[in-house]
Amino acid sequence: MKKILLFILFILTLNSVFAQTKIDFDSKYLFTTEKLGPDIKVLTDSVVFKHENSIMFCDSALFDYETNYFDAFGNVRIIKPGKNLEDTVFLFGDTLHYSGRDKYAKVRNHVILKKDSLLLETDSLDYDLDKNIGYYFNNGTTVNGEDTLKSVFGYYYADDNEFFFKKNVKVFNPRFKMFCDTLKHNTQTKISYFIGPTEIISDSNYIYCENGWYDHNNNISQFNKNAFFKNKEQKLYGDSLYYNRNSGFGKAFKNVTFKDSAQNVLLKGNYGFYNENNDFFLMTDSARFIQVAENNDSLFMHADTLLSYKDSLIINDTAKVYRIILAFHHVKTYKSDFQSMCDSLVYNLLDSVIEMHVNPVMWSDSNQLSADYIEIHTYKNDVDEIDMIDNAFIISQSDSVRFNQIFGDEMTAYIDNRKVSEVDVKGNGKSVYFIRDDDEKLIGVNFIDCVNMNIYLKDNKLDRIWFYEKPKGKIHPPLTLNQSETLLPGFKWEEKNRPLKKADIYKQYKPAAIAEKSSSKENSDKPDTQKETDKEKRTDTGRKDFGLQKNGKK
Repeated sequence: MKKILLFILFILTLNSVFAQTKIDFDSKYLFTTEKLGPDIKVLTDSVVFKHENSIMFCDSALFDYETNYFDAFGNVRIIKPGKNLEDTVFLFGDTLHYSGRDKYAKVRNHVILKKDSLLLETDSLDYDLDKNIGYYFNNGTTVNGEDTLKSVFGYYYADDNEFFFKKNVKVFNPRFKMFCDTLKHNTQTKISYFIGPTEIISDSNYIYCENGWYDHNNNISQFNKNAFFKNKEQKLYGDSLYYNRNSGFGKAFKNVTFKDSAQNVLLKGNYGFYNENNDFFLMTDSARFIQVAENNDSLFMHADTLLSYKDSLIINDTAKVYRIILAFHHVKTYKSDFQSMCDSLVYNLLDSVIEMHVNPVMWSDSNQLSADYIEIHTYKNDVDEIDMIDNAFIISQSDSVRFNQIFGDEMTAYIDNRKVSEVDVKGNGKSVYFIRDDDEKLIGVNFIDCVNMNIYLKDNKLDRIWFYEKPKGKIHPPLTLNQSETLLPGFKWEEKNRPLKKADIYKQYKPAAIAEKSSSKENSDKPDTQKETDKEKRTDTGRKDFGLQKNGKK
């Protein structure tokens, strides 16, 4: 049995030897030496080897015909033809060790590989002429168009036009520099794929990721895994980032964060679009805006869509750059001293004004403020003034079933030390408030109609009211009116939609009931206890609680 196995092994080895294609050679001089023996041929001057479709040149060589192996010296050149000239690989070096059995070339010292527009320089290169694959292991530099690529190790797959660079990979381009651990580069499409920690640095921005690709021809790229993009003032994070360097456009997907350090604002969501040229940013899908405050009293906002862009204004011959935030649909905000909701919002960070459009509602302490349009003025991160235009309404709870109310065509609320100090009612003024004694016992409900009113508060309690133009007032004894009769027309209590914590800005809107307009007529017909005031007469209420507890600074 053992003899049979040895015989089979001998036959396989013999077949392998005969299967080899012998290397053809030519030179001006050919001889042997006693020292090298008769099997080693010495070739000098115009030496040429041909093995299958590969041709090799050198100044001199030692050729072992029996083993199909040679060593070549001086001006080594290898030509590995392709389908056309562009596919042909040219190799240059000082020395060559070639095995005809393996079709494997080891080129050493001052090695250059060329194919079409590709140029590789290294000190040592191994090249498999059968598979058309090259490998360097002692630093190499590749030039491909505008790009210069360097690494410690590299594999070149000539048939696929692909390079794999490994360890201390560096890419130099006129517009940027790239540093990574592993890079796959297609020399025809000029698209690079990077794996592992990667940095891309240009004059205007910095990009980091741990996976992605870069199209060098079109300057477009995608970055994945812990990816972020930053310039002097902005930073963009996302699970995946897409960037067009030519247009300055970028897209971000999943867990997206846009940070403007100059304005101390963040935009978050799951899809973002960025225009680097004008600092425009769009965020959707769980979009939220955060204005970071030094005292941790940050403003949080959610909307279906958030837009942000920079604008400028000339002030005293100096250009003042500022950011504007636009929010569209299902807008809710949360801050410790106020909360709000509306359908669209504009926040100008230059003058710190928040404009609320379409069914705006604002809450502060126990107060609800609403109008067709609300404008919130802030100063040093605190509410300073609130302007309510058309159908302005302020509501606060007197108890679980009773509500103090102020209505007017327009209102302005002034804030001092995070408390409402004054409310100016302009046009069609109406108020309902429940009067209580010092023990908080209900003693009456006061209805007042007046064109204009000025309401002053102290320590969150009503201090005094000025009435202007045709004031009328009526006080009803307690418990003589049902709840609907104490509600002004258009009354709508939205407390269930109020964000009580920052997570509540994502809660869906729940419609609230609106009071019937007939309640005002019923109240005006109540007899007896009416107390009328003369035109432009000052009325002191004895500081009865009006429930207008608000925060802010004026």
